[in-house]
Amino acid sequence: MGTAKEKEGGAKKKGKGRVFLFLFLLVLLTPFLLPTMILLIAGLLPTYVAFFTDRDANKSGALSVGAMNLAGITPFILDLWMGGQTLPHAVQILKTPNAWLIILGAAFVGHLVAYTVPQAVASVTLSRTEARIRGLKKNLDVLRDSWGPDVATRKPIETIIVE
Repeated sequence: MGTAKEKEGGAKKKGKGRVFLFLFLLVLLTPFLLPTMILLIAGLLPTYVAFFTDRDANKSGALSVGAMNLAGITPFILDLWMGGQTLPHAVQILKTPNAWLIILGAAFVGHLVAYTVPQAVASVTLSRTEARIRGLKKNLDVLRDSWGPDVATRKPIETIIVE
């Protein structure tokens, strides 16, 4: 049995091998998918920027931007595939201002999601916690009324227990 560090090193090697395999297959398929690759590389620029500027270790902001950016570019990739996967068709899509408006607009929605969802979750969590504290204080008052003031003391339990 290996140590955790050895297992982590093995996982990193396996991950690097998968990345190299993916890149190798990508290079092999590039001549066949060149128009799609050009459209993806150009259209996913907001995702690249978000990935390199996201300070979060999990890259959650880049993930939300990437997901929405990919959703924005998908109709144009499908249009490219349906209209014949040619380089002039890909360039024509990239020249269209409406295509850029949709692609960049979707990336902007991803930024909005990355900015607003954590704040909304924190706000809901805070309000639920405050409601829980209010309920516990109310229950403590009921206990104090029923059992006396010793129930609600802040003394250590050892000083309260009577031998």
